[in-house]
Amino acid sequence: MTVLASVSLATFLVASLAATQFRSQPLPPSNRVARDEALRRSVTQLEDQNRALKARVQSLQRAVKTGEDESARRSSAAQELKAQVDDQRTIAGLTALHGPGLTLLLHDGVDPNDAGDRSLGWTVHYQDLQDIVDLLWANGAEAVAVNGQRIVPSSSFHYAGVNILVNNGSRISGPYTVTALGDPSALAGGVGDPDQLAELKSRNRIYGLGLSWVKATRTSVPSYDSTFLVKYAQPVS
Repeated sequence: MTVLASVSLATFLVASLAATQFRSQPLPPSNRVARDEALRRSVTQLEDQNRALKARVQSLQRAVKTGEDESARRSSAAQELKAQVDDQRTIAGLTALHGPGLTLLLHDGVDPNDAGDRSLGWTVHYQDLQDIVDLLWANGAEAVAVNGQRIVPSSSFHYAGVNILVNNGSRISGPYTVTALGDPSALAGGVGDPDQLAELKSRNRIYGLGLSWVKATRTSVPSYDSTFLVKYAQPVS
């Protein structure tokens, strides 16, 4: 119980820090440089604190698993329960996996240096990553990771200044590698469909934005190592 309570406490601390760090001080709208610098400092501080808390959570999770393994060795009922727990961990993304799949590479294109072009179409946006992940899920992906960050149903991508954040504050930057486990042909067929990712593929032609993919007979994704933030949902009694 002490170990489980510690895991819950560590998870709560990560959530609290994530909420606190993004309460930046208001700055004049015209002071964009100062605003971006403040956001960068907030992101860096949040990452440092997240890394420390993630390490603590992972240590506690290992302790819990050690206790579960020891209990399972003593009882057949405990062994059956442990097998069920392991299955749920796999479904939740808490287990590293390997198998056939698809590896997709994405990177910024060439800056046209056109003052009239404010779309920044030559850069990879967080929406591009979200669209790719959604498309992979829709075409049968069983597990997905972006730059080594495991994507689960509660994952989201968003901006913090010039940075892209995922999984409650983990910063990722280009070039981007998206790894998906599943039927390689089905995944490649979905990404290659001309009706899918049409806007991204158009920017690939216009700006040289990098977009390529390759089937893999064996690839891997790490386990999810962030927290699950549940603010409003409650178990049905």
